[in-house]
Amino acid sequence: MADISLTPRSPLTGWQEVFDALAPAVQLTETPVAQSIVRTSDADAIARLDLPGVCELRRHDGEVAVWLGPTEWLLYREGVSGHDLVDDVVSRAGDNAYVLDATAQRTRLVLGGPHARTILAHGCAVDLSDSGFSPDRAVSTLLAQTGVVIHRDEHDDTYTLFVRSSFADYLADWLVDAATEYAAASATDMTPST
Repeated sequence: MADISLTPRSPLTGWQEVFDALAPAVQLTETPVAQSIVRTSDADAIARLDLPGVCELRRHDGEVAVWLGPTEWLLYREGVSGHDLVDDVVSRAGDNAYVLDATAQRTRLVLGGPHARTILAHGCAVDLSDSGFSPDRAVSTLLAQTGVVIHRDEHDDTYTLFVRSSFADYLADWLVDAATEYAAASATDMTPST
């Protein structure tokens, strides 16, 4: 029998060249990460995993935990497989938490640059101001009629977006369209005058 190995395929394979054309005014990239969903109401499991409160996130040792609902969190980490992340989370959570590998469920987009907040504001009703949306905040909301999880990175002008893989192409297309005017204006500003 032939050895069949499956190489995971990103939902936005082929988009990076389009994203790169927006630079330097807008930085947009897909950066898939290992993801786990944790569901628990057990106070001990919540404490052991150091899960954040309502609309918050926590960062620790390369892992980010994002509150999704009263008893649900998204944990993600770079540089590990989804299975390894699940095994680690299960070992820390104990028996009173449901943990599943959600790596293929959503993909991560990182949007940065001086126009990132404005681009998001074109399609999102969340107050993204510094006072309304600090780097320790996270929300599940609609962006261009697509369900996303958004949080600010520790850098002021960078936002992380998680979108379901089945909607990734639609959202990528919308983000590129919303960013094009800023990329075009930046290119015009950089054109040498004669």
